[in-house]
Amino acid sequence: MSLFQLQGTGLRLLTALLWLPFVVAVVWIPAIRWAFILLVMFLSFMGAREFFALTREKGIGAHDVLVTVLAPLLVAGSLITDMRLILLAELFIIIMAHVCSSRHTIAGLSASVFGLIYAGYLPVYFVALHTVNKSGPALVTILLVVIAVSDTGAYAVGRRFGRHKLAPKVSPNKTVEGAIAAVVCAAMAGLVLFALKTILHWDSFPAWSPAAYVLAAILLSVIGQVGDLTESLLKRDAGVKDSGSLFPGHGGVLDRCDAFLFGGPVLHYFCGLYASIW
Repeated sequence: MSLFQLQGTGLRLLTALLWLPFVVAVVWIPAIRWAFILLVMFLSFMGAREFFALTREKGIGAHDVLVTVLAPLLVAGSLITDMRLILLAELFIIIMAHVCSSRHTIAGLSASVFGLIYAGYLPVYFVALHTVNKSGPALVTILLVVIAVSDTGAYAVGRRFGRHKLAPKVSPNKTVEGAIAAVVCAAMAGLVLFALKTILHWDSFPAWSPAAYVLAAILLSVIGQVGDLTESLLKRDAGVKDSGSLFPGHGGVLDRCDAFLFGGPVLHYFCGLYASIW
């Protein structure tokens, strides 16, 4: 059976298995740390393209080409200086581009600004996590594992036992039962990661208490589901099923990374808050 003949869960699983070794390598092997940066820049670029494809479906005149270039540059620039400084500079460029062009609409300017934040600024936190001393790759792993388990729990339980719609006007297939299962599964994933860190002496993983691992996992699950619903809202308004087709069975970059985009900043600031309190 070819890749194109696979359907549904089988295709999703095959795509995940094909990407997994590459992602693990670029996250964990220090010699190819540059590949992780390039991967995030690539995902930022593709995410911006997909976002502005949605805005074009709505007839919104944003500066799509400009923002699609600026988004991955924001990711790269964060390695050199404060990412907030780069963000402000790029926002100024976008505003001036709208002022000096014929695209004088609130919708166009708003789409350009949101596109930069969504596809450029949020991915910066992947890099920020990965560059944390000693624990960087482990933090990225926590983000990926917890949200993947959360998504799987929501899908499996929601599909089998879901009865009550979570947000029917935004995403008709998501259920309250699935959302609860996502949080429970994420909490269990947090406990498993803590247990593996303790038993296998994974010293690169954060020296948090079991409660902190569970709390971080619950936060990632909740905010990840918000990210998922946000992307569903964008697609529903644009009248499309998937934002793209880069990942067969999963859709585009925004389809696959929506929860991670929202989860990255949460985990980043959770680390800072934990360090300052405990």
